[in-house]
Amino acid sequence: MQKITHILRDRLEAEKKFLVDGKRTIAKQNIVTLSNMSLAAAIIGVLTLIFGYMFMPTVYESLALSYGMPIEDIAEYSKFVPAKAHIAFIVVAILFCVASMLYRFKGKASPRVVTLMSLAFEITLYVFVIAIDIFAHRETPGCFMAMVIIACSAGLFFSTKVTSVVNISFTAVYIICDLFYKVDYPTVWPYDVFFALTGFCIAVAAGEHFRLFQVSSFVTRMRYKSLSMRDPLLENIYNKRGYEDAIDNYLVANNPNVSCSFIVLDLNDFKHINDNYGHDMGDQILKCMSDTLVSLFRDSDIIGRFGGDEFIVLADGLNDEDAVEKKCRYIAELIGRRAQETGAIKVFSSLGAVLCDGQNVDFNRLFEIADEAMYEAKERGRKADQFILRRYTDAPKEQ
Repeated sequence: MQKITHILRDRLEAEKKFLVDGKRTIAKQNIVTLSNMSLAAAIIGVLTLIFGYMFMPTVYESLALSYGMPIEDIAEYSKFVPAKAHIAFIVVAILFCVASMLYRFKGKASPRVVTLMSLAFEITLYVFVIAIDIFAHRETPGCFMAMVIIACSAGLFFSTKVTSVVNISFTAVYIICDLFYKVDYPTVWPYDVFFALTGFCIAVAAGEHFRLFQVSSFVTRMRYKSLSMRDPLLENIYNKRGYEDAIDNYLVANNPNVSCSFIVLDLNDFKHINDNYGHDMGDQILKCMSDTLVSLFRDSDIIGRFGGDEFIVLADGLNDEDAVEKKCRYIAELIGRRAQETGAIKVFSSLGAVLCDGQNVDFNRLFEIADEAMYEAKERGRKADQFILRRYTDAPKEQ
């Protein structure tokens, strides 16, 4: 029992993370599914009308002949008269199809808007199913509920909680309405209840399989993406591709009001360490640097290595000059102390930092300023820790 509880908890935690980190992926999938499902619903509605007009009289006549009944006795039932709900359903399905198609090809889809559209479509489907299966045709068994609940559960992605609430609620409403409204047809309502419950059970299994597949696929993709964006030697920080992608996302989310500090850090005479103490010692120093940076900054800050012994840090919200200077000098001091503990000689660092205070920031310009500051610090002397601070400015316009 404890093992089952543990598995369910891990499953729900993974889904929760997917709903947050993969919301754009979910939105893209749902808007495609919504446009396809609404188109299919409209086509099924039209085909049902065509079937009713063309074949229903023949079906009833065949049944009458099979049971030896006069054709006149079933004349009333053989005439196909579409319900108003049926016509309205086709119109609404077409409207949903057009709206979702337009929004789908618009470009970036808002996760919130797509979720609301998808949920509205699913609820609308259930309302029309109840209207058509139960209220429009009391004398005949319903045939759409099981089909709709399975299609929605296996097609549109919502959280387990939302899916369960919607499916349970409308299945219960369907059965209650069926029992009260078709009570005079004892050969019909048991059929409706049985197939509604059967469809619900299949929908639970299909929906769980669908969500589990989506979550597992997302977790696998994120794991490989994370591995591809991590430094092969220093796995706790980003490589060049990783930190560029992370910083681009940060700037997109925060421009034009970026408040942060951006730091470029480089060891002095690192080649001397590799040549005199070996590359294993050099690797230990690099690990010491990455571990120090990770320990001094938050998980939300971006730390990366862009080559050799050069590291970058983007610290969100850290834009006070005194605080940044104190932080940078402490970084250099701590790296030197920890490196010396590994058995190497005393190492010194050169740091260039840039402050952004509620500005519109371009990454290339940000890196350029910090890199220039770091090299200027290095030119001041390689036998001591050096630090230079700059404020972010736009690139000068060409004359």
